[in-house]
This record gives sequence, structure tokens and C-alpha cells, in this order.
Amino acid sequence: MVKVGAIIQVRLGSERLPNKALLPLPFGGGPGLMEHVILRACAATTLQEVVVATTESTTDDAILNFCTPNAIGCFRGSTDDVLDRFMQAASKYKLDVVVRLTGDNPFVNPETIDEAVQQHLEKKADYTITEGLPLGTNVEVISFAALQRAAKEATETADREHVTPYIRREKGFSRQSIAYTSPIQALRLTIDYPSDYALASLLYERLLQDELYVRHEDIAELVAENPWLYAVNAVNTQRQAFASEEDELTEAKKLLQTGGFTRVLQKLQ
Repeated sequence: MVKVGAIIQVRLGSERLPNKALLPLPFGGGPGLMEHVILRACAATTLQEVVVATTESTTDDAILNFCTPNAIGCFRGSTDDVLDRFMQAASKYKLDVVVRLTGDNPFVNPETIDEAVQQHLEKKADYTITEGLPLGTNVEVISFAALQRAAKEATETADREHVTPYIRREKGFSRQSIAYTSPIQALRLTIDYPSDYALASLLYERLLQDELYVRHEDIAELVAENPWLYAVNAVNTQRQAFASEEDELTEAKKLLQTGGFTRVLQKLQ
């Protein structure tokens, strides 16, 4: 039987929003960001294991201190070599397939995880990614064999820090994407800045009721009624790990087009 598990990448050393993984959501009192991600992963029916992968730094002792009494597996590895940390965590928990999640994305849907895993297994892919969902809610699924190969072969710093660029770029990996159409695709639902946290807190405060998590359908309805919500964190920029220079250039062109910098864009054509 194939063993599928989620590995949640998390650390507390954020410069822009320190200790964000443990910040309560909503702000007035609730589970921390990381706990929300764990709850959503545990609600996915295709996962047999949910593991938190953090660093060996004493700064991240608080993560272990949360996981241990709550019976959540916690693996501690390299601070900078996140690819190796993932591979070692997957090896320790004997995972054949890994769903990559991060502790600052408390809006990922269990249904998205399940669909991505199911299609990954059906296609026997090395790598599966969802696309078209709001930033912070897409999902990556990776075979352990692909992780092993990447950990053995990848030498570039960016490939070691971001886990999947090598797999997304190099030949010999079978890859697939799952396209979604979301009415709130332009909404930023990851948490890197205080304004990201403010929006997340507002959404949870308003929409979380008896269920374990806020549904995207409810967010879409609320945003349709209050379009100003897009502006709460719209100016924030996202650090991205591009698989290639071509992908990076394509994204740069999109940003220039959005900003109206047509003269600069023409020079890049």
C-alpha cells in the first residue's frame, strides 16, 4: 500500500512577521497559523500521516513543544537545506508520496489535497501541482523517489532552499498540473506580512463558525460583497522560487503589464 503524508514546512525565524506560525487566528484568540494548517491536513482523507518539518535551531524549540503533546510528528533538520529536510522527514516516516505544505498557509483546502493526491496516484506522476487558486492555497505532491533524486543531484542554493524547483525544471521527472478556476484567484491568502495576517484574521473572525476551517465559497461571497478586501494586502510581494530563468522572465513581464510599464515591456520582447 502506498503511504501518503503531508510534510508541513515551518520555522519561527521570519523577518517580516516574527513567530508567525504560532500567531492566533483570528487575532482575538484561536489556534495558531500552523495549527490551522495541521487541522486542514488532518481533514484530508487521502493522508495517512501529517508531519511538521522544522529546523534544529533553538528558535524552533517552540514548534516541537507544540507538536509533542498534540501527538503531531515533528522532524528537525537543516535550516537552509530544506530539500534535505523534506527528504529526511519523508524517509523517517516511510512516506511514498509527500504533500508539501507550509505553516503560513492556513487557507489550503482538504478537498484540494485529496484531489491532487488522487490524480497524482492515478497518473503515477513524480510531481503534481494545482494552479489557479489564490496564492497560499495551491498544493504540491511529490513522489519520494523524485525527492531522493533531487536531494542527490541538486547543487544550486535555490534548489536546496525551495524543495521543488529542481524537480519542476530538470528532465526525467513526470510532471502534471491540475487547473482550477477560482473567483478569488487574485486574493492573497498566504501570510508573510502584518497586513496578510490582518486579512486572514478578519476572514476567520467573520466566517469561521462550527466547521474546522473557512471555506473558499464563503470567502468568495464575502469578497464579492466587499471588494475593498482585495486592497488590504494587495501591495505585498511574494518571494518566488522559479524553476528556470524563462519562468522568472515570464512572471516579470506579467508584473510589468499589470503595472502599465509598456515601454519597458517592449524592450523585453
